[in-house]
Amino acid sequence: MSATHEVAAPQADPACTEETPSAACGGQVSYAISRVARMHRAAAGRLLRGSGLYPGQEFVMMHLWDAGAVRQSELIKAVELDPSTVTKMLQRLEQAGHVRRRPDPGDGRAVLVEATEDSCGLH
Repeated sequence: MSATHEVAAPQADPACTEETPSAACGGQVSYAISRVARMHRAAAGRLLRGSGLYPGQEFVMMHLWDAGAVRQSELIKAVELDPSTVTKMLQRLEQAGHVRRRPDPGDGRAVLVEATEDSCGLH
């Protein structure tokens, strides 16, 4: 007794439209992931704007709410961003009253970053 397998004729992939680059139609999963990431970032940006935050700052705040005061160098590692990007984020967050930076009492060269009481409303 032999089993026969019928192969269905390829159907048009709804993910591959005229707007989709032809090279992406061979790798729909990776294209879809990058597209979802872009759409998520845009949607998050619109929602964050209402809270006075910029995209990416929410990850800094979430880490600070969970971890409490941390060294700035540890925060940079935790959010996996460029140090200059995190420094700029912290400057904006500090100006908005969401974070506070202070010298680490255990190491005068290090800076501690913590969420302020005012930022709890964002949480």
